[in-house]
Amino acid sequence: MAAVPAYGARVAISAGREAFGIAEAEFEIVGGLRLSGRIDRLERDGFRLVAGLTGELRLECVRCLGPVALPIDEALDLVYLPRTSESAALAGGERALEASDMNVSFHDEDRLELADTVREQLHLAMPVKPLCSSDCLGLCSSCGTDRNRQPRCGCDENAGRSDRGGLGALRELASLPQTPG
Repeated sequence: MAAVPAYGARVAISAGREAFGIAEAEFEIVGGLRLSGRIDRLERDGFRLVAGLTGELRLECVRCLGPVALPIDEALDLVYLPRTSESAALAGGERALEASDMNVSFHDEDRLELADTVREQLHLAMPVKPLCSSDCLGLCSSCGTDRNRQPRCGCDENAGRSDRGGLGALRELASLPQTPG
């Protein structure tokens, strides 16, 4: 961190999944990610990173398993304090988190680990349930046909199903006469 001058420095990183330590199974990065902005020194060996993270991810639709393109354009404004500050803060006992605490990370004396920050920001930008479109029909639960491409697959989805499962069973129980217990 000694390489960051007192007046700050520009940051520009373009890299792929491997550089940020992202496992191949998590998601696909299309064409790499770009982190560009500025890092400034703060009091007490702290740093402030104000940057933009851009790129594109390819996720999997939770309904039809098709590809979902997710453009990434995130603004970052993060404060990094020395890990010794973390220990000092914890020594004071438990306290409630404040909004300003959400933008604070900790660094070791000699390096600022941006890969962790990028991974974290990507996960925060991803939807919980990615969809290829809001009206995605998903897969047929009987034969697995993509119903977006072929809405009528020819199989009877209700074949072999009993009305005794799920809500049908509750409906049946609700209509039974009560026995004195």
